[in-house]
Amino acid sequence: MIKRADLSIVPLTFKHPIVTAHAVLSVRRTLILRLETIDGVIGYGEGVAFETPWYTEETTQSMIDTSKLILNLLKGMTVTTDVFPTLVSSIIGHRMAKAMWESALWEIEAARANMSLKDYIKAGDTVSCGRTIGIGLLHQTMNSIEAALADGFERIKLKSSPHELLPALREIRAVFPDAPLMIDLNGSATNQSTEWFEQIDAHRLLMIEQPYPSGQFVKSAALQRNLTTPICLDESITSHDDVETMTQLGAGKIINIKPARVGGLSEALTIREHGTPYWVGGMYESGIGRYHTLLFASLSGASFPADMSGTSAYFEQDLLDTPLEVENGKLILPDSVQPDWHVIEQLRETNISLT
Repeated sequence: MIKRADLSIVPLTFKHPIVTAHAVLSVRRTLILRLETIDGVIGYGEGVAFETPWYTEETTQSMIDTSKLILNLLKGMTVTTDVFPTLVSSIIGHRMAKAMWESALWEIEAARANMSLKDYIKAGDTVSCGRTIGIGLLHQTMNSIEAALADGFERIKLKSSPHELLPALREIRAVFPDAPLMIDLNGSATNQSTEWFEQIDAHRLLMIEQPYPSGQFVKSAALQRNLTTPICLDESITSHDDVETMTQLGAGKIINIKPARVGGLSEALTIREHGTPYWVGGMYESGIGRYHTLLFASLSGASFPADMSGTSAYFEQDLLDTPLEVENGKLILPDSVQPDWHVIEQLRETNISLT
């Protein structure tokens, strides 16, 4: 049973602003859950929604509000990860909040088994990594691509708004004709013509990620029929049922599995078994949530390198006691990690006790 549940809002400053099709992020306010059971076992989870609902409908505040509902549902019960999804099924959606709680429960189960979480889920020791680069000033983008290739990253994802993408992509391909490139549109290409996509198609990309907003499977299927480049769905995939919809309609050929976006590791494992080519994405989370995602990414079956980097890649200061390092394009997974509570207490803006 749960004895104590605490949430911390912790602002993390990016070393370089992150550019997406919808936002430019300089600071990322993340939510850290500390869960303690009555027998003193502690688990941690990270809520990775953003402050505003530009990625999904969830926000930092909605995760806090949903956490209060989750705690009420779990009071007085001995909760395990296999029953948690059923216990919280009366809460519709809010998958990132649920994933945060489930992550803490996975840590608690591993601790009770006297195992690290890494050993408990039979994770691997390394993860092949790709690098995400926002298209800004072209010479800076070129330098970032060159550095990523030199560091051994096996896939490079480019993010920008559609009106900036095509001219930049022409220049990039002229300099890096054989680089393993993909683009991420974050659902922003609703108004782009078939001709525009055909020009994108000519640049020999690994994939086009999420061209249309979440849920537009029929429109995505029509586009995929006209393209050689595979479409990868990200925001549209919130469960294994969505993967089946994509497959039946031909709305894409690849999926990006983010455990936080689908409600937690349990659902991510179910989606992994579907057999659709996949890779694992991150949410610009701190090392706490990133470590959990990387453990999933290290399991066999991924078709492409994960969309993850080491702890030094994004933030001025991270929240783990052990850095996650990339060597020759592969991220090394320590056997165990712990949150650095000295740093969390130093940085956090708000502490919320739910019990």
